[in-house]
Amino acid sequence: MKIPRNLWHPLLLSTELNTKPVKLRRFGLDFAFWRDADGKPHAFPDRCPHLGASLSQGSVSNGKLVCPFHGFEFHPSGECAHIPANGAQGKIPAGLACTRYVLQELHGFIWMWTGPLPASGTPAYFPDIAQGFQTCDIAIDAKVNYSRAIENQLDAAHLAFVHKTTIGFGGKSFVDGPYVEASDDGIKSWVANRVDNGTAHIPLSELKQLSTGRAPSLQLLYPAQWLLTISPKMKNIIAFVPIDEHTTRFYLRACHQVRLPVIGYLYGVVLQTMNKIILRQDLNIITHITPVFSVDASNDRFIGADRAIVLYRRWLTANATEFTE
Repeated sequence: MKIPRNLWHPLLLSTELNTKPVKLRRFGLDFAFWRDADGKPHAFPDRCPHLGASLSQGSVSNGKLVCPFHGFEFHPSGECAHIPANGAQGKIPAGLACTRYVLQELHGFIWMWTGPLPASGTPAYFPDIAQGFQTCDIAIDAKVNYSRAIENQLDAAHLAFVHKTTIGFGGKSFVDGPYVEASDDGIKSWVANRVDNGTAHIPLSELKQLSTGRAPSLQLLYPAQWLLTISPKMKNIIAFVPIDEHTTRFYLRACHQVRLPVIGYLYGVVLQTMNKIILRQDLNIITHITPVFSVDASNDRFIGADRAIVLYRRWLTANATEFTE
């Protein structure tokens, strides 16, 4: 499947990977994720290069991943360290190595580099969240391509219709702007919806002035992190993880600044309950959009409210290439 390359992608939560290897499907491929003796995460294709056994069914011994079929041991580098059938002094044939994918663990996520080696830089994240917010994570899988999922969260015009019983209550279907800024790192969008009273749109130049000093309503960090600012002390993050062409895992992260542990926990539960309700409303629509991959939608016709979507689709068209083992 096609994904943006040469970037760090969040693929799973740190809490989802313990001492036992796990099999996870990402980018349309099956991976064996595991931790070495120091707790550092690693990822190989979930296939032993010997006879194709599932490495995620194996174990970790002395910091190496052990195949469950014949006991072959693999270093974190991917090189085969030991073949029991050949003995301690036995020769290891050429080619018996696993493809190694470079990972980083940061901000509660495990990230994978999708470009040529050596990997470049560090995963992008929202600095204010990293420094001053309590967070609560949940995961939801849905039958929708990641591109459609991301575009939906950049859409300023659907709130009054898809979310008319929740965040779109009040019939604010008229969209001024939105005023949008794009950079190499992502997209920022200042959304201004109101009830249609028959007046003209506020000019973008005026919306730009109004945005000065204000946090954007929506922000996308490439390749796949979205931030919604509800208030200065309440924000939501979604990390969109491509499982395959037709399936996306949504990591919903509720962020708040309630410091008291019990109250903060309950606050997070309430936020995530609301997030699940709102996402379910989105999924009722976007799981039926065609074509599956938004870049293939050559017949779409955009309106002014789609500015952020247009910018994202241009970026995705320029950066998405096939991901293969």
